Amino acid sequence: MHEYGVALEIAGAARAAADGRRITGITVRVGGLSGVCGESLAMYCDLVFREGHDGAVDVTLTDVPARFRCSCGTEYSPRKLFDPCPSCGGADRVVVDGKECMLESIKVDDE
Repeated sequence: MHEYGVALEIAGAARAAADGRRITGITVRVGGLSGVCGESLAMYCDLVFREGHDGAVDVTLTDVPARFRCSCGTEYSPRKLFDPCPSCGGADRVVVDGKECMLESIKVDDE
């Protein structure tokens, strides 16, 4: 249910960027490690925009897979979260990508 709070923040940021223009669409990047369920987020974004009298807003999600960098230098996206490095078999790694949940772009009606 925390996706509702995330949707509120995204709608607020989109409205601020739209500067009074009608929002027709948004694109949100959702990382595989973000803890956000994309399907729920899309539903709540739709709800929040409708509740705010913005009307229908096209919500597009961009899935960002988890990506790690192993201590051996190899960057990889695992098939399963705890899969070891495909090069050395190690598990000493840092997250390179996939933790984000962010408003990437908005579309507005300039008329």
